[in-house]
Amino acid sequence: MTEDVPGYRVLEQVGEGGFSVVYRAHQERLDRMVALKVLSISSVDDAAMRRFQRECKITGRLSGHPNIVTVLDTGTARSGRPYIAMEYFEHGALTDRLAREGPLPVAETLRIGVKMAGALAATHETDVLHRDVKPQNVLVSRYGEPALADFGIARLVDSFDATHTQAFTPHHAAPEVLEGRPPGVGADIYSLGSTLYQLLAGRPAFKGPPGEGIALLMLRILNDPPPPIPRPDVPAPVADVIGRAMAKAPEHRYGSAVEFAQALQQVQADLGLPVTDVAASGVSVLPHPTGSQSALPLQEPPSGPPPAPRLSFPEHPGPPPVPDWAPTTPSPSAKNAQAAAPAPPSPWHPDAAPQETTDPRRNGSSTTPHTAPAPPPGPQDVPSGPPQDGPRRGLVIAAAVALAGGAVLGVGALALTGGGGHDDPPSP
Repeated sequence: MTEDVPGYRVLEQVGEGGFSVVYRAHQERLDRMVALKVLSISSVDDAAMRRFQRECKITGRLSGHPNIVTVLDTGTARSGRPYIAMEYFEHGALTDRLAREGPLPVAETLRIGVKMAGALAATHETDVLHRDVKPQNVLVSRYGEPALADFGIARLVDSFDATHTQAFTPHHAAPEVLEGRPPGVGADIYSLGSTLYQLLAGRPAFKGPPGEGIALLMLRILNDPPPPIPRPDVPAPVADVIGRAMAKAPEHRYGSAVEFAQALQQVQADLGLPVTDVAASGVSVLPHPTGSQSALPLQEPPSGPPPAPRLSFPEHPGPPPVPDWAPTTPSPSAKNAQAAAPAPPSPWHPDAAPQETTDPRRNGSSTTPHTAPAPPPGPQDVPSGPPQDGPRRGLVIAAAVALAGGAVLGVGALALTGGGGHDDPPSP
């Protein structure tokens, strides 16, 4: 049944999930198309409504960010269900582009990564975790700008009978989330790293064969390293940055979204690419040696950790280096200005690289795998793997069985677009 929302003419349903239905609607007063997300939960108690309203206010404040979907209105439908009206993205989500074109060019993936890291930084500054970063929740504006979508709903469903496991997408969920631990900033960083992996590989890092159960997927995420990105044109520094973002332990990932953005910027500079600005407070825009602008922290950078194991093809196969760093993951309220900065970037010279390959999707520009820098001298501690205690692993399997039994993981932001993409488009 079509929802009756005062002030809006509902045109068609464009998406549906376990907790909401999304419509393409016409806002009569301002004569514009909007995406109308209406909660589909049958009963909404007072506590849940108050929490929903708080989430709407937070999302409204975030709407000023250039890479976060703008919330236009909130209210209650005649059925008594709350709704959020957002800008409508007729060009779809990154999943649509993956389905049409296959894996994205390296330069485009880095640009999107910097902008999405800035969006997460702004989100974390308000003590909010997104908790469902994935290509389906990155929409593309008519001007080609990425926008992070789908805030607040996952927090709202915690007030109902839905389990915590149902509030995320397993392919991009951090290991600690699958283990039932409360998510932190590091969980969002992992999900963004996993999203960038899919943009380059065309599929999620741990996706299995068709028909495979969710339990095996979860076990791979918990125990296995991400497989190499199956593209020879992905430079080693790009794979290193993504590999660190997808480290199993939260303390081995980047300490903040700003730090992740700066690592991506450093790679852009090293490859001779334009350095993308990051929209986040606590950073300043300083001249870049190549003439572009990049966001850098306000304090002097400390010595950085060695890179994470590579995800692309190394020049000399061998065991990946073991990192000896374990930065502390801050709470969402921690100021991003405390993030470590990349070293001053230097232009990338093709003649200094061991091998050169060209990505035809980048208008003739080329990228070159770099040899990862050696770890600093001194003893190296092997980072601890995921917890192996039986009860927690049992909870993971139990949650997997519940999900495999038909539990819906929630509506994705792709429904805001009217597109028909999937979380996991087939590899080209």
